[in-house]
Amino acid sequence: MSRRVSYLIHDRDDGLFDAAATVAPDKTYRREGFASLADAEEWIDGLRVLMAAIGAPVVQAQPEPGLRDAPALPFSAARATEPKTAGARLRRFRDAMSASEDEAD
Repeated sequence: MSRRVSYLIHDRDDGLFDAAATVAPDKTYRREGFASLADAEEWIDGLRVLMAAIGAPVVQAQPEPGLRDAPALPFSAARATEPKTAGARLRRFRDAMSASEDEAD
């Protein structure tokens, strides 16, 4: 059964952007420190491609309290070493999602 994924992009006071993605019903992940809105939107586009492969639609969410408090994705602190290609970023996101699913079991 596919799950719906919703996302929000937040602008920060320091000029950077964060993205929060919620996998229905209640798993929320954050990605912090995008340099531009275009970078955040590119990441969301990659998320759409990845989720489309498993039949999960990605939609923009309405702001809800607490999304900014979601745990950061494991690789968000490693921005400097992050792969630059969309495929590599999708593989890292897939691996992070798989790891979090394993922890929940």
